[in-house]
This record gives sequence, C-alpha cells and structure tokens, in this order.
Amino acid sequence: MAATNAQTKAKNESDMSDLKEQFDAMKSEMKAMTELLGSTATAKAEGVKDEAVARMELIGSEARARVDGLQTDAERAVTSNPMMALAISAGVGFILGALSRR
Repeated sequence: MAATNAQTKAKNESDMSDLKEQFDAMKSEMKAMTELLGSTATAKAEGVKDEAVARMELIGSEARARVDGLQTDAERAVTSNPMMALAISAGVGFILGALSRR
C-alpha cells in the first residue's frame, strides 16, 4: 500500500507538472494573440484615420473650388450689370436695417 501511495503521489505530481506546462503554453499563446489583435487594431485604426484625412482634404478642395467659382460668377455679374448690383445691395441693406431696428 505504501508503494501504491508513492506511485499515486508521483502520478499526481506528474499530472500537475503536465497541467502547469499546458497552462504556461496557453498563457503564452493568449499573450501572442492579444499582441496580434492589438497590432491589427492599431493598423486598422491608422488606415481608417488616413482614409478620413484624405476624404476631408478632397471635400475641402472641392468646397474651395465651388466657392471660387461662385465668387467668379458674382464678380462677372456685378461687372456686367453694375446698376442692378447697386440696386440689389441697397435693397438688401435697407431690409437688414429695417429688421435690425425691431
């Protein structure tokens, strides 16, 4: 019976050693997966940021082009019809003045 207890104890210690090795291996794998997930998320976030910046620059340049076009059109309209432009600006000034008195 003493031999059986010694054998059982040795088997239990061996099993515990195997479990500890498996746990350590799983812990290392989890650490590696966590690092991979973190680096993947960082790369994805940087890609999304770069894409957003590029889109904002494109939208900004399109808006600038539209404003420049509208400004050019307005300048042409004023140059071709100065009396009408003067009348419109006087009318708008009168209306704004009347509204601001109230």
